[in-house]
Amino acid sequence: MRSILTLTRTMLQESFRSKLFWGLVLFLIFFFGFSVYISFLSLDTPARFILNAGMVGISLVCLAVTILFGLFSMYEEKARFERYVILNRIPRATYLMGKFSGTIVIQALFAVLTATGIFFLTWYFAGDVFYGIFAAAYWAILEFSLLMAVGIFFYCLGTSFPLNAMLVLGTYVMGHSTREAMLSFIGLGQFGSKIHFYFVKVLCVVIPDFDFFNFRLSLIHHEPIPLAKILISTGYWGCYLAGVLFLSTMILKQKDI
Repeated sequence: MRSILTLTRTMLQESFRSKLFWGLVLFLIFFFGFSVYISFLSLDTPARFILNAGMVGISLVCLAVTILFGLFSMYEEKARFERYVILNRIPRATYLMGKFSGTIVIQALFAVLTATGIFFLTWYFAGDVFYGIFAAAYWAILEFSLLMAVGIFFYCLGTSFPLNAMLVLGTYVMGHSTREAMLSFIGLGQFGSKIHFYFVKVLCVVIPDFDFFNFRLSLIHHEPIPLAKILISTGYWGCYLAGVLFLSTMILKQKDI
């Protein structure tokens, strides 16, 4: 446990010294300004537009953290042969958990920072107090921590960084599409291909279903989210995450470092 915390703290400290960190902070500042500017040009109410833009912003920064801070740092250590030194001192499972938890801390930091900025912008420019933006940050952390676990799995398979980044982006897109694909095949009924139907059904099990964490419309319209949905989504996150990290650890243990 101490080694995991040490890796997490080291990763956080290195991110503060990185130009990418402050570049992402600068991006957020411009994003806030752009959201406010466009909101007053839209036909919709400013509050609604700022909230929609804010939820997109949370997803963008969490995705950037996953690829640029989480995965890229692991490949940098591998290229500099630092991973060899680290894995001679700590177990491989500890290494993966340390990198994972460090990325999640940075994701949470940016998600809360973005949510706080959108909260004050909505309150100041639109006079609307919207606490639901922090719930959106919570769901984003669950979603992109799961995506980080998928990236770690591809990393343990020995893929290159560019390929891993593309696979992670593809997983993100497909994770928001499999449910619609399944509903489309169900709607086709007897006219649909059985082979394609079972293929999509397998994909729905293998690929993480990120729609479990998509409550944007409910949050924007101030609709209460049933407790059962919250528990199911969080439970799905925990089970899928445990399975992916376990497989990643087993694969990394079989590799010669």
